[in-house]
Amino acid sequence: MFIRNMLPSRSDFLASLVVFIIAVPLSLGIALASGTSPASGLIAAIIGGLIVGTASGVPFMVSGPAAGLTVLVFQIVQEYGLAGLALATAAAGIIQLVLGFLKLGWVFKLVPTGILNGMLSAIGFIILVGQLHILAGAAVPASPIKGVLTLPESFMQTFASGPWAPVFWIGLFAIAVQVFWPKSWKDKINLPPALPAVFFGTLFSLGFQMKRVEIGSLGNSVSDTFASISSFQMDSITIGIIISALGLALVASAESLLTARAIDVLMPDHPPSDLDRELKAQGLGNMASGFLGGLPITGVIVRSAANVQAGAETRKSAVYHGLWILLFLTLFTAILQSIPLTVLASVLIVTGIKLLNIPQLITSLKTETQQGLYWLITMVAIISTDLLMGLGIGMMIVALVAVYQRVAVGKTNSTGNEAA
Repeated sequence: MFIRNMLPSRSDFLASLVVFIIAVPLSLGIALASGTSPASGLIAAIIGGLIVGTASGVPFMVSGPAAGLTVLVFQIVQEYGLAGLALATAAAGIIQLVLGFLKLGWVFKLVPTGILNGMLSAIGFIILVGQLHILAGAAVPASPIKGVLTLPESFMQTFASGPWAPVFWIGLFAIAVQVFWPKSWKDKINLPPALPAVFFGTLFSLGFQMKRVEIGSLGNSVSDTFASISSFQMDSITIGIIISALGLALVASAESLLTARAIDVLMPDHPPSDLDRELKAQGLGNMASGFLGGLPITGVIVRSAANVQAGAETRKSAVYHGLWILLFLTLFTAILQSIPLTVLASVLIVTGIKLLNIPQLITSLKTETQQGLYWLITMVAIISTDLLMGLGIGMMIVALVAVYQRVAVGKTNSTGNEAA
């Protein structure tokens, strides 16, 4: 009976395969953009399926590494190393667990959509600029401003020896596949565009020398994390790591709960999401991911929407997608290590453009001017400073506007009462 209850239905089984196909290239690409090993992205995806999927308060949501955290993760790795990231991720999970037990899920509904859209647009811009350097065969710069300024130099070096630069043209081909696949083949072969892009891009790259994914074994990745944590000096846990953990917890929780709200819209006939339970599930996932060497975890809208559209019926589809990734990482590592970095960069470039979402920003500025301005201010602030400071600036602007509007309403009411 127990085994029968654990087996997925046909719909859940097929949905889990669809999400698995989407999750693998995206998890590898997000790890690349985060400045960590490819295995860290896959570990996070496995935990997002097996642990968060089991405990989730949103049965149809799929969790794993998300593009929305890449900028913050990259900053943490640059400043504190992989051990610092592991500790910050695990601490963020503890914070989320506490928030869930305190039943504070409703608080995240108060964050203006303009601030969240601004954060996503800024992240999209930073991902786009960084991965264009990978497309040129260069390294990702330390800051987005430096990335913009040095981008011409990276491309000039790539084409210095002639117009044929395989790393660029194969990456560009993979971008073209993602752009034209939905228009040409989606009705005939319904696959996420990232999959054929990675498949054909890797196939065409096999005759050329270029940087490729280096994963290593799952066991080595976990043991390396334990070794780095055990050697980490406890007196090195500065206020910076604590602030980073708080930032990870807040941003990851906001993204997860926004995804939960989106799932409620997609599945109106099902019970609404249990946001407090979801916070606890995300907390458990991040604690495990931190200690096992994975990236921070959030609920991911792309995978969740694909899960719903593929016909998922229960949480088993999310759980089994994690199981498929575990099996693939264990048995088919050689296939993953044949993927060129430029092809993964192509997936992230398309993701970055979608997150940047300039057309919707322009529409918001025209139709919802206040939210559009929040969006623009937050985006510029994050690009100019960093993720946490930029979010702080955006929220400070929101608070000042709220105070001004309250005072203005008070003066209007006072004047009206005096006139009466």
